[in-house]
Amino acid sequence: EKKLYEFINRLRVEIINVDADVARKYAIIFLSLQRKGAKIPINDVWIAASCMKAGGTLLTRDKHFEVVEQIETVMLV
Repeated sequence: EKKLYEFINRLRVEIINVDADVARKYAIIFLSLQRKGAKIPINDVWIAASCMKAGGTLLTRDKHFEVVEQIETVMLV
């Protein structure tokens, strides 16, 4: 637990709680993916919904996020 708090404080990480707004954003993303026939892991949909709420850019190596149109994604190498 101590290491987690050190990490959060060092990088100024913002913790996004899952609330009704994030759940709505999850539904928007999930339905959009479903309509396109795109499937990504459920956890990635939650990550995308949290990113959408924060209004940030997602830095990732996970190619699943390339199909999520609701967020800006930067692929890391």
